[in-house]
Amino acid sequence: MSNIAVVIIALIIGLLLQRTNRFPENAASTLNLYVIYVALPALILAEIPRLSFSHEALIPVVAAWAIMLFSAVLTWCTACLMKWPRALTGALMLLVPLGNTGFVGIPLIEALLGSKAIPYAILYDQLGTFVALNTYGIVVACYYSSGSTSAVKILRSILIFPPFIALILAFAASAFVYPEWLAAALARISSTLVPVVMVAVGLQWRLTLSQEYLSPLVVGLLYILLVSPAIAWLGLWLLGIDGLAAQVVILEAAMPAMISAGVLAISHNLVPRFASSLVGYSLLIGLVSVWLWRLLI
Repeated sequence: MSNIAVVIIALIIGLLLQRTNRFPENAASTLNLYVIYVALPALILAEIPRLSFSHEALIPVVAAWAIMLFSAVLTWCTACLMKWPRALTGALMLLVPLGNTGFVGIPLIEALLGSKAIPYAILYDQLGTFVALNTYGIVVACYYSSGSTSAVKILRSILIFPPFIALILAFAASAFVYPEWLAAALARISSTLVPVVMVAVGLQWRLTLSQEYLSPLVVGLLYILLVSPAIAWLGLWLLGIDGLAAQVVILEAAMPAMISAGVLAISHNLVPRFASSLVGYSLLIGLVSVWLWRLLI
């Protein structure tokens, strides 16, 4: 569970640094830029070429995309009904569908279901939420952060976005084997992503939010931690799918908001303090709620 310990410790460090007032006001933004331009591309280049496609991948991968699609539609409909601001809608459209199925999800799955469940968790994460972050996530971030809805401008923003460039290069590199020194270097650089991001989240996280953001925060937490896994369970039950793969899908759907999705929201100025708070609260509550979902299934 060292991954979870890193997340919590780095978050606490960020909160403590926030109180010292020794860091400049734009410190969190600078850290997020490092993640966008260095750490996240390194992670993509390290992980994507290692993916393998097989028949066994269908259940977790199809389930991951179906759950994300449902969550995105539900979030968008709710935001329209509540008439929430564009930037707030964009933050929710990133953070609700994209769960932390890798860094937090995989160790939790191993702890709750055992090592035999890890391959299903990796497929759900790598071919599901990880790819979605670098495709759907970039589109949403560019669309909701831009004053213009021009398809050309959005496409240009996507094409010059470092993680997207890294994704294209990573797929191209899938036919090759990295030299040992390059693989090690990418792994070392990408390992800085989560601690740096969580320090940045801690620097921006406010335990109390303004009244206008309390309702979206509660809705976001309910959708992430309760509705998504409930829909996953219902869908699998209706299709008659059970067993270890089904349990992995339900628990992965119950994971807190993805840290990297929070980075996208913050770096595109989609209500940064709200995004940081939703990431932080979903993480702290999710560590308990995922365990409760395990008891239910």
